[in-house]
Amino acid sequence: MSSIPIPPIPANFLGAGSQTVSEEDKLEYMEMPTEMSTFDVNSKIYEWDESHDLSQCKTFLEGVHAQMLGFKVENPNLSFVVQGMNDDNLAYFNTLLGEGEVSAIINQKEQTINIQESIFTGFWRITIVDNENNLISDCIEVGDIPEAIVALNQKKSNKILFDSALLPESVINAPAILTELKDKRQEYEASKKTLDAINLTLLPHTEDDLTAINKILGFGDTVILSRGYGNCRITSTGISAIWWVKYFNSTDNEILSTIEITDIPIVACAAQEDIQDSTERLKEFTDEL
Repeated sequence: MSSIPIPPIPANFLGAGSQTVSEEDKLEYMEMPTEMSTFDVNSKIYEWDESHDLSQCKTFLEGVHAQMLGFKVENPNLSFVVQGMNDDNLAYFNTLLGEGEVSAIINQKEQTINIQESIFTGFWRITIVDNENNLISDCIEVGDIPEAIVALNQKKSNKILFDSALLPESVINAPAILTELKDKRQEYEASKKTLDAINLTLLPHTEDDLTAINKILGFGDTVILSRGYGNCRITSTGISAIWWVKYFNSTDNEILSTIEITDIPIVACAAQEDIQDSTERLKEFTDEL
């Protein structure tokens, strides 16, 4: 039997770069923002100097710690106005708090509420500024989630109103998704304890479907970023207790999109154990002053 010669295989026969791709075939996607601009109370980084008197900061933190002892997340949040500190004490205070995993911004007509969790979980820095970025108030709040987020969300409508016959012909699955969402919202209204979600990533839908759902739910005024479980962007809608929750990977590509029916998505909230740990850690830092 005579052998059949096999021609050599080019090095780029298989694998990345082996096939030509036209401009029309290239995958394109819209990058979603995972950061947002917030009010900076003080960008100065404190430089340690033992000659500085930090008793003002120590007194403030000791007062906060005393009230955090035995705090339960089901109770009303603790609130403390940031005041009575000179520049050195305030600079140390800002540096000590740092930036935790969760931040939020609430855009209102005449003011903006900026929320930043500190390195102490459940220990929130809340600043309110006017339209010219002038500081109106500065306070610390201790709790699972700042009360302003919950209070503003509860003031919205609880009704999802839509007429499938009025939707464009290009909208295919939005009516079914909205009907399910409407039913789950009614169940939540009856129980106030339902934590449910519609996983859009697993459901067939088009861009026109998403556009229709967005228009019917409306756009809220609150955006929350959580980095505790990867990059997570939570956006309120025009309906109370309904939130868009989207997760992104390290390259900012969306990997999961859901609509949650709850007061506040749990991914943004501090747990009781976290606040207890923060109470202990705060005591350690305070004792060093």
